[in-house]
Amino acid sequence: MNYKEIMSIVWADVQGLMPEHVSRLSWSCEQVTQYQTKALRELLKTAKENTKYYGDLLAAIDVDNFNLENLASLPPHDKIAHMERWDDFVATPEISYDIAEKHMEGVRTGEIENPFFKEKYLFVATGGSTGKRGLFVWDMEFIRQIICYTYRYLINDEQKKGYSGPMRLATVEAPTLLHGSPYVFPSKPLSQIELLSLASTDPIPEVCEKLNEFQPTYLMAYASSVGELASAQLKGELDIHPRWVCTNSGPQDDDIRDRSMRAWGVKASNSWGCCEIGQMAVETELSPGMVICLDGVILEVVDHDNNPVDNVEDAAKVLATNLTNKTMPMIRYEVDDIIEIGSSLPEYPGYKTVARILGKATFWFLYDGIKVHPTAFSNILEEEKEIEEFQIVQTEEGAHIKLVCNGDPNIGEIKDTILKNLNKYGLQDLKVTFEVVDSLPHHPETGKIKRFIPLGK
Repeated sequence: MNYKEIMSIVWADVQGLMPEHVSRLSWSCEQVTQYQTKALRELLKTAKENTKYYGDLLAAIDVDNFNLENLASLPPHDKIAHMERWDDFVATPEISYDIAEKHMEGVRTGEIENPFFKEKYLFVATGGSTGKRGLFVWDMEFIRQIICYTYRYLINDEQKKGYSGPMRLATVEAPTLLHGSPYVFPSKPLSQIELLSLASTDPIPEVCEKLNEFQPTYLMAYASSVGELASAQLKGELDIHPRWVCTNSGPQDDDIRDRSMRAWGVKASNSWGCCEIGQMAVETELSPGMVICLDGVILEVVDHDNNPVDNVEDAAKVLATNLTNKTMPMIRYEVDDIIEIGSSLPEYPGYKTVARILGKATFWFLYDGIKVHPTAFSNILEEEKEIEEFQIVQTEEGAHIKLVCNGDPNIGEIKDTILKNLNKYGLQDLKVTFEVVDSLPHHPETGKIKRFIPLGK
């Protein structure tokens, strides 16, 4: 099977799971806690029996009677530790780090057409907000669940309204099959949904033309892309009328939300997730914050010493435990976002909310009036295993890219790919330069690298 055939099967499974997922939204706190406890015990049992890392860590622990309050007794781990001991985190002998890298390289070069390894595992690479490359495994159940968490709130809202009109979903996501977003957001959670998938690196006029023809009912895109499309609508370059707009892959700012409301008369709902953990929280049409997917993830807001905090001012990170990916268990994994957890809503009594998430939406690069999404530069960098970290600085002539390497990447090939991406925007004469450095500066408080620096910023 090719990957489109595999995804068709995944969508059919999702459509079967969706009614049960929607019914969970009315759960009480007690029901959510019971579900978390059962799912956590199953996850720990799988991890203990099938991975070296958790086999050693949990050797003396009775996972069958493990409770949520015991979770804080387990040590957390971050992306660096994960990459250093990658094989020790995998729960199947079918996969190793070398196998994953070889398969991804084949997909990147076109030698391998199907991104699904053995038609059941997906390898995804990410630079994340830190700019440091990570590599992770998604199994089929994990993909099904991420899609359910992403779209169940929309489906729930539409069912409550009794909406029976057209359902056309347009998405603007990463153009590479080595990123996780093409397998999640351009999906058919209901059989009647029509789908249009566009790339974030496509020029905005081209995207507008396709959207005008498709006339989406629903729009899912990068936060930065939603902002640009809303501006195009206000200028008369785009003429669509979505009932629902949602962003991913970067926190919104107030300007994007305001432009969406002025352009379409609907709120741009936010979502929060990452390749390591999946979808963690989704904002609904009526909710003042993002509803945490507590039946799929356990979140702990902690300080630098991993102690729980009540005030966001004291927070340094989130420790996230994913409850659905049993091929690569992620237990108390460090997510470097800082969030403020809010109370539950009457519509979703068992689920707390993310009242606030600290971070900034991605900036676009502007060249003589032409706006270029930074993924035109970053996608190829995230795919290169020899690149550990990167920072892209816009220059008057093009861009200067700083790299921290663990090997000898083919910079010439990387440069050619970036220039081809820029050519799509009609930019023929930009110069892209590279500098290999020992390290990149981190923000003194958040520890993050500023990955994209537009001109004059």
